[in-house]
Amino acid sequence: MKVQLSFDAEQERVVQKLALVAALTGAIVFTLLLDPSIVDPFRIGWLASGDPAQSYLGWLFFRHEPWSLPLGLTHTMGMEQAGSIVYSDSIPLLAITFKLLRAWLPEAFQYHGLWLCACYALQGYFALRLLALFTSRRSVLVLGVLLFLLSPIMLFRAQWHLALTAHWFIVAALYLYYAPPQGRRTLHWLALLWLAPLVHAYLMFMVYAIWAAYLLRYGVLDRRWSIGRVATAAVLSVAGSVSIMWLAGYFLDMDVSSGGFGYFSMNLLAPFSWIGAGPVLPNSPQGATSGQYEGFNHLGMGILMALMLGIFHAIATHFRQPGSAAGNWQKAPELALILSCAVLTLLAISNEVTLGSRVLFVLPMSAKITSAMNVFRASGRLFWPVYYLLMLAAVRSTLRFSRPVCIRVLLLFFVVQLFDLFPFYHAINRASTATVANSKFPVFPSAFWAQARSRYANIYVIPGQYKDGENIAYESLAGAHGFAIDTAYAARLPAAALQEPRQIRHERFFEGLLDPNGLYLMQSSALGSLKTAQRLFPPDTGMGLIDGMTIVAPGWFKNASAPYLHRFDINDFADAAIGETCVFGKDGNGIPYMLAGWGEPGDDATWSVGPSAILAFHVPPGDADLKIVLNVDAYLPEAFPHLTVNVDMNGHRLARWQFERGKPPPDTTLPLPSALNQTDGNIALRFTFDQARSPSESGESVDARKLALLLRSASIQRK
Repeated sequence: MKVQLSFDAEQERVVQKLALVAALTGAIVFTLLLDPSIVDPFRIGWLASGDPAQSYLGWLFFRHEPWSLPLGLTHTMGMEQAGSIVYSDSIPLLAITFKLLRAWLPEAFQYHGLWLCACYALQGYFALRLLALFTSRRSVLVLGVLLFLLSPIMLFRAQWHLALTAHWFIVAALYLYYAPPQGRRTLHWLALLWLAPLVHAYLMFMVYAIWAAYLLRYGVLDRRWSIGRVATAAVLSVAGSVSIMWLAGYFLDMDVSSGGFGYFSMNLLAPFSWIGAGPVLPNSPQGATSGQYEGFNHLGMGILMALMLGIFHAIATHFRQPGSAAGNWQKAPELALILSCAVLTLLAISNEVTLGSRVLFVLPMSAKITSAMNVFRASGRLFWPVYYLLMLAAVRSTLRFSRPVCIRVLLLFFVVQLFDLFPFYHAINRASTATVANSKFPVFPSAFWAQARSRYANIYVIPGQYKDGENIAYESLAGAHGFAIDTAYAARLPAAALQEPRQIRHERFFEGLLDPNGLYLMQSSALGSLKTAQRLFPPDTGMGLIDGMTIVAPGWFKNASAPYLHRFDINDFADAAIGETCVFGKDGNGIPYMLAGWGEPGDDATWSVGPSAILAFHVPPGDADLKIVLNVDAYLPEAFPHLTVNVDMNGHRLARWQFERGKPPPDTTLPLPSALNQTDGNIALRFTFDQARSPSESGESVDARKLALLLRSASIQRK
């Protein structure tokens, strides 16, 4: 079926009217598939979990930030880990637009429901424009548009990845590829290419893949464009996109190559089965990895049947007219697009080729190539342009029949498609309704937070883990009360060097060194360590449980009238028997004494992790001087052959050790003067290191832990 090469003005007006009707149809389909109440911009509860929460909270912090360049920067959401709204998937196009209106917006405001509705409307609009290039049959256009609107891969994203629901970018790019290259077509391409990075980087890459095919088609295969024109169009598109990416905040020092290529891939069976739909359809087949939900690309039985019809027709045509197919192939407008889609398919499959639950083979890649490919960690998404091209091919396969037969055949395929996908649609609709009814962000009604905000600028989350969605509550609290927060979930985090201040601050918390400008919130995983660490806190520190949050407030009792919190209980450290040897392996008896700065215990020893570490003991107080005999080794790789260790007790320097590669270690026996522990018998030894280095820095391995001291055993003895 040939592409119509031009429209007269009357045809264009008719198509434009039909496209507007298709857009309205898209909005109606949206209300049938998802709970329509999410369009209400003042209803935010449905965004309170998973990636939607990340997107909304990114907007919540961003709207209160002062304007800066780049425009998309966020300084308070994550602090040292802060990036931009690009990396919270907050749809920069809308976040920046609505920030301009923030003075008139209520505090509880979201644009995400409107965005999803608009995505369905635009999907209908561009689907009609694309299909109208191939047929003017109204019935075919109606059924074809409905197939595009009922796309399972689009609805799958509408649950979690709100920015990635904009599949209309792909359909619009396919329309521009097939549309006659006349008038302002290049300007339309540039508008689409420059708009895409303001929505999502993956969509931008897919649109650029179709744009590259377009340039290949007209500049090389058809030779309608000169090399100069192709080069000019390419440079304009890239320069504009790069400028807009900078403005949105893409080019920060972020760890964009964070692993996942091959894990979040597409299974070879994905187009033919429900692989990857597990969260929606629990009985769906298992992929080779649990990350292959990113490669969910089920076409549906109706589309597959239509494609089979097209394949049978092509084979029959080849046998009826031998040799004609080859000549037509070289002139086919799809050739460049097929080449581009082949590359996208290979990227989607990745170097770990899987079939069902089996890994067929793994293609080895160098470290540099692996790092480059990890930029597309969720590579299974890259099949989407191929998916919509196949959907278009399925509709076109029915156009060779006469009008009555064409309608009947396409209607049959449409009914089969609905029958196959109905359980999927029903499950997502029920999930959407349940989410609206049951989900809500936590509220923090205590007047404590307003008082705390007048005294503290920041919230520090200890130990700063992203576990079981705890971060949503902390981020909601900080965003609602105007705190900066140092632990915020994002799609990508900054480079490791930028995260070091946050890590050091968290380590110092367990050493009793608190930042007076910050309020500490304790995650559930840190509550056990808190009981020991609080022995080191200054006496004016406040602690308490406010709105379900465990709080540590430095200097709270400097104000004599400070309510809400209480002074912490002074607990002794773990008792240590004089003369007993403590072993610091995973099965040893020394683990209770490792207060802070130590990693996971090994078989017979434990490494320090970070710039400092603390050992803490409780011994009976008395007048006798003690000593502690330590069995330690230093991490001295060839690249970093020196290590200085300072050892302090209660603010007094006990020793300064100098370790040097290839030389005997210093004496690591420490005196424990009775004057320093005679009051309560609590001994806290703080080790600080001038050069804690990781094996990855020294080139020995990929281990990123900052190592310094290997602690094997310790024994407290009388002098």
